[in-house]
Amino acid sequence: MSRNNGIGLSRRAFMLDVSRDRVPTRATLEWLADVLAAAGFNELQLYVEHTFTYRGHETVWRCASPLTHDDLRWLDDRCASVGLDLVANMNGFGHMARWLEHDEYRTMAECPLGYVSPFDGSLTPPGCLAPIPANARFAVALAREMASVIRHHRIHIGADEPFELGDGASAADVARRGRDHVYLDHLRRIIEPLVGDGHEVMFWADLFRRDASLIEQIPDGAVAVVWNYEAPGVEGWMDHLTPAQTERLGLPPDASEGFSAHARLFIESGTPFWVAPGTSTWNSIIGRNTNATANIADAVAVGQAQRCPGILLTDWGDNGHWQPLAVSLPSIVRAGLAARTGEVPNADAVAATIDEIAGFDPGTGSLIDRLGRIGESLGLSSPNGSPLHAAMTTGTAPTFGTPDVDAFDAAHRSLLDAIELFGSGPVGGPRGAIVAREMEAACRLAHLGLRRLCAAHRLDLDGRPALVPEPAEIAPVVEAMRTGWLSSSRPGGLDDSMSKIRV
Repeated sequence: MSRNNGIGLSRRAFMLDVSRDRVPTRATLEWLADVLAAAGFNELQLYVEHTFTYRGHETVWRCASPLTHDDLRWLDDRCASVGLDLVANMNGFGHMARWLEHDEYRTMAECPLGYVSPFDGSLTPPGCLAPIPANARFAVALAREMASVIRHHRIHIGADEPFELGDGASAADVARRGRDHVYLDHLRRIIEPLVGDGHEVMFWADLFRRDASLIEQIPDGAVAVVWNYEAPGVEGWMDHLTPAQTERLGLPPDASEGFSAHARLFIESGTPFWVAPGTSTWNSIIGRNTNATANIADAVAVGQAQRCPGILLTDWGDNGHWQPLAVSLPSIVRAGLAARTGEVPNADAVAATIDEIAGFDPGTGSLIDRLGRIGESLGLSSPNGSPLHAAMTTGTAPTFGTPDVDAFDAAHRSLLDAIELFGSGPVGGPRGAIVAREMEAACRLAHLGLRRLCAAHRLDLDGRPALVPEPAEIAPVVEAMRTGWLSSSRPGGLDDSMSKIRV
């Protein structure tokens, strides 16, 4: 595999999560392909856990409105027509909860009865396959089936965050040989047959950030993808993790320094790797663009300095995938331009490019970008997300910090203005009506989150004490979210997503 020798990064890929409830329609995927090509990308990956019609496994995808074999063949052709490569992307080790919740697959789990989460101490349903040869053959079969309908020779097998590895079926082996080595052996069982098929195999590198001896054992034909989704130099987020949690996540002790820390062992060994920043849209509703901008700039700088072969901009859908795809446009444009030129464009250039490639009315791109900074302006933070999302989720999403009263007032006015603008009708281009509908609903949900934060911190809005939103106020917003969803995405995961909104 050759290194990048130019100013930019030769492979510029975008990965969209289509497994955390939201599976796009064909029309949305066609629009996304056009946008990515115009923004300078040359590759698209769709992250799949259970949302593909794997033959013989209907149990896991029956209710998910999955992508079919014909969908991927169609998308492969559509991508090729605009200069993109479609690359298969799936998981077959960690993040298998959607499989393991079914009785016929549960015995494949590392912990069939569930495990105690290292993060909140709760009993958590099984999510990781046991590292045994039969499970490796199962993962290889899934990868081969997906790869068979896509022309590109590379495939991403995931294999990240096997949180409970060593807590169940592999406990004795892990105690004897070490968790990382047990993980690596199983990874090789999956990679080597696929390399033998002629594939280049990508995998997430989160378990390769602490032990340099593991890197030299990565099989030929495989390439590690080093991911990090936080801006460098931001102090404090690691303070919320215990040493045991930091170890289980595989984080280096100086992870807050960014990609130079996460990729240090690859850099020191001279081993090629890809960099993977994020759009920072997940767990946010309307974005975290301040973080995303610095995270992307860091990834491009390290990738360029190390002559990395590629960048993979990730767009995850954690906890319901509430954010519309339009929320990711600022990060798509920033990463696409930066990966080509080596420089992150300024806000004006980003806004103008969004309007140009999406056909939006002038000013729409700027508004979407500005909205994506509101959650970070409040003086509060929530790990891996926005306090606006944390305020509205049924999950456990802590919020830290001291509220900035003036910022709350400004956010209140900005969200109300955006709701009025998006509610007035289409914003231009072939997707203008859909974007307006989804963005209005997202802004309404974000405003409910703002109000709930105000009430929790006993702040005023419009000169009066803020009140917790009543269920009767939340219900029409949920309905607006549902309507927006169905204009761009398939119905399969909708009920699950909406159930995560705290009423």
